[in-house]
Amino acid sequence: MPLTTNPSARPDNLWLAIHLPYLPLESLGYYDEQPTAVYTQQAQAQQVVTPNPQAKQNGIYAGMSLAAAHTLNPALQVVVQDRAAESVYLERLAVAARRWTPAVAVLEDGLLLDIAASVRLYGGISSLAEQVRCWITHMTLAACVSLTPTPASAILSARAGKMLCVTTKDKIRAAMHDLPAQALITESKPHRLLVQLGIRTIGDLLRLPRDGLARRLGPKLLTRLDRLLGQAPDPWAIFMPPPAFIQRTVLDGEGTDTARLRPFMVHLLEQLQTYLHQHRILAEQLQWQLGSERGPAQNIPVQLAKPHREACHLLRLSQLAFENRQTDAPITNLALQVHRFAPETSSSEDLFSATPDDANDGNVLVECLQNRLGLKAVQGIRIQADHRPEQAWVCCVPGESGPIPHTAQRPLWLLQKPRPVQVRRYLLNLGGQQLQLERQRERICSGWWDNQPVRRDYYQAATGALKVWVFRDLDSGRWCLHGIF
Repeated sequence: MPLTTNPSARPDNLWLAIHLPYLPLESLGYYDEQPTAVYTQQAQAQQVVTPNPQAKQNGIYAGMSLAAAHTLNPALQVVVQDRAAESVYLERLAVAARRWTPAVAVLEDGLLLDIAASVRLYGGISSLAEQVRCWITHMTLAACVSLTPTPASAILSARAGKMLCVTTKDKIRAAMHDLPAQALITESKPHRLLVQLGIRTIGDLLRLPRDGLARRLGPKLLTRLDRLLGQAPDPWAIFMPPPAFIQRTVLDGEGTDTARLRPFMVHLLEQLQTYLHQHRILAEQLQWQLGSERGPAQNIPVQLAKPHREACHLLRLSQLAFENRQTDAPITNLALQVHRFAPETSSSEDLFSATPDDANDGNVLVECLQNRLGLKAVQGIRIQADHRPEQAWVCCVPGESGPIPHTAQRPLWLLQKPRPVQVRRYLLNLGGQQLQLERQRERICSGWWDNQPVRRDYYQAATGALKVWVFRDLDSGRWCLHGIF
């Protein structure tokens, strides 16, 4: 992209667009030399979205039906399009592109960079454009880079495969003259009208009267032309990468004793606390990484029942997580990573409160137990919508709530498996004592849909010192003990 400019000059508007023609393939990691194509399902037909260069040599092109593509090459390797993978891939490239400018926008098929403020820092327009071009060429396949004073013209020329380097608005009209006019129109009916009118290029459009264009092709086309030439504003949403905290420190020696890590942990947690205060966010989960030159790194997660940012609290939980960890390889470095955050919430604490409002919070106990015993060892219990008592509860994250419980009284202790109750002379006996049934009955008939049906009549019963929950199975007639109040 040869260009002679004054390195000290700083243009007011300068946009660099990057078009990735093989994005659907690259986002899925397909770089094989074998003919490959990405396809999508449209109604009842499967249509090729992006063929690789080897498939194009067989005559396969975008928009072709998958059946026709297989006719041209029966050995064609195909993979379905993954929009989510494309978004993740573009965001990863956008993060890397922020080394040249923080003003990066993510397009559906590439990136858009506002580099006007970065020209002087990187030695002029030519130098900066060449650096970006070398980077994206190394990262992707057949990327097209175009640089113009308006975002619309940069995007249009990059998608058309035309590598421009225009620095002033008065040269945009000439640079856009030969580009296809259909690139400005997305609707099918105006497309057909362009063909009927013999309009093939943007230059053809610019020669026509504006009133006639608006009447025949709609007023939106005039807005697009004005944005293309820089005669109308064209705002773009700037990509903001998710916050992340990654800090690493090198230890002053090797060793397998995790107790000596405490000073280094304090240092990293204080940096984290400062970072969280500056961004007004809270950490939802921490992860320590023990690095060694003689083996793979060991990850130690720290579980948080609710978001925190105070270093002393996070240190206490981290030490509990380290207690049961052993490593044979000598530790040479320590890293702290946080990728999950929560926004800071406003608090209305009492000004003269002597203790934090979470000092007696059950979350503190949950966090300590989870980090000492493990995440799966500490669970909560919540009610779920099922009339069968043994199916009416489920393990959950501590503190998670379920549906409103039954209005009927339920025992605090529910047996894992109902136990038979002896019947002697038509009287119920439990542990040698006679049970007195209350007259109120609760019938539960449920579970026919999952092959675990129950048909029972439940009663509350009592002995001299015990109140229990018993039921009579309506199918077998047996009596069973199911809970104790």
